[in-house]
Amino acid sequence: MSSSLYKHIYRMDTLYAAWRKVRSSSVASSSERIRNEAKDFEARIPGSLREIQRALSRKEFVFAPQTGVAKTKASGKSRPIVLAPIPNRIVQRALLDTLHLKVKYVQQVFAVPTSYGGIPNKRVSLAIQAAKASMQAGAKYHIRSDIPDFFTKIKKPRVVELIAGHVKCSDTMRLFEDALQTDLGNLDALRRQRIEELFPIGVQGVAQGSPLSPLVANIYLHEFDLKMNSNGITCLRYIDDFLLLGQDSHTVDSAFRLARKELNALSLDAYCPSSAPEKATRGPTTKGVDFLGCTITPGLVQPSRKTRSKFRERVRSELEVSIRMMKAGAKEGITNSLGTYSGALQNLDRVILGWGKAFSFCHTSAQWAHSIDKDISEALKQFERETAQLLSTSDQAAQRRIRGVRLLAEVNSQQSDELLAKAM
Repeated sequence: MSSSLYKHIYRMDTLYAAWRKVRSSSVASSSERIRNEAKDFEARIPGSLREIQRALSRKEFVFAPQTGVAKTKASGKSRPIVLAPIPNRIVQRALLDTLHLKVKYVQQVFAVPTSYGGIPNKRVSLAIQAAKASMQAGAKYHIRSDIPDFFTKIKKPRVVELIAGHVKCSDTMRLFEDALQTDLGNLDALRRQRIEELFPIGVQGVAQGSPLSPLVANIYLHEFDLKMNSNGITCLRYIDDFLLLGQDSHTVDSAFRLARKELNALSLDAYCPSSAPEKATRGPTTKGVDFLGCTITPGLVQPSRKTRSKFRERVRSELEVSIRMMKAGAKEGITNSLGTYSGALQNLDRVILGWGKAFSFCHTSAQWAHSIDKDISEALKQFERETAQLLSTSDQAAQRRIRGVRLLAEVNSQQSDELLAKAM
C-alpha cells in the first residue's frame, strides 16, 4: 500500500499545481515546439492529467525519452540542455513540490539564507540585494567564481543517499531515482555529432532543464553553503555561481582556498581569477562586482556590460534569423511564425519583455536602458529595410506569407490534406 507521501504526489490538486508551473515556463519559452506541446496538453485537460494520475497510482508511470540539445555558449563551448515531454516535467514538478512540503530535510536545504537558485520565493534580485547589503555593511573585497561543468559532475548516488535518509517511502524514492535518469531519444544523432559525452546518461550528472535539477544542486552543495558562511565571510550562491565577500583580501583569499577544498571533496572545482579572468573575478568591491549578470556597487545595480552586449547581439540575431526564414518561406511557399514580418515583431517583443522583467530590479530609467532602446530601434530600421526589399521582389502570394497573413487557398488545401489523411 502506498504511503501518504507518495499519494500526495498524484493528488489532482498537486498535479494541477505542477501543470500550472510547467505551463507558465512553456508558454514563455522561445521555442515554438515547446509552446505548441503545452497547448496540445492543455487542450486535453483534465483527461491528460488523469492519465498521469492513473499511471502514478498504479505505480506504472514511465518517464518518456527526452531530447538532448547542445546550445552554443558565447565561449564557443556547448551547454547540454535536456528537453523533456510535458508529462515528465509535471511529475518531476509534483515530486519536487511534495518533497518540499512534506520532507523536513528538503525544507532545511531550501532554508539556507545565502542560497538562492531554484528555491521557492527566492530569485536573482534577492541575491543581488544581499550582495549590496554586505558591501554596505563593510565588505570591501570579493572573489566571484563558478563551478565548471557542475551539473554533469554531480554524483547521483550521493544525492539519492542524502535524501533517502529522510524519505522512508520506497515508492517515492523509486520515482525520485527514475526522475533523475536521462534517457535520450536522439542519442544516436548526438553520437554522430560526437557530443553524447556532454549529456548525463550515466550514474554521474543530472539534466539541466529538469524541474528537479535545482533541488539536486542545492542538496549536493548544502554542506558547502553551511561551511562557507563563517569567519567573517559571506558566501552567496546561485546554483553553480558563488560570490565571496569579506573585509579584506587576506580573508577572502583564505575563504576561496577553503571553497576549492570543499568542492574538490565533491569532485568539483571553481574557476580561479588569476587563470580564468573571464570566469572569475577578484578585487575591491568599490570598483564594482559582476554577479549573476549584474554589476553591483554599494549604491547602484545595473546589468553588466557583458550582459548588455549579449542582449544587443541577441536582438540582432533574432531579426537576422527571421529575415532568413522569410526569404526561405517566400521562395519555398512555406510559412513559419518566426519567418513572417508580424511573427518576427511578436517574437522580438517577447524577448524584450522577458529580458526587461529579468532585470526589472535594476534602474531601468538609467542611461544604459535608453542606450539599448536606441540600438533596438536601429536594428528594427535595418529589419524594415530588408523586409521592404524582399516584398518589392516577391509576388502577391509570397508577400502575404512574408507579412504573416495566410492564404485562404492554402488553408483549404491543408484541411483537405488532413481529411484525406484521416480517411486513409
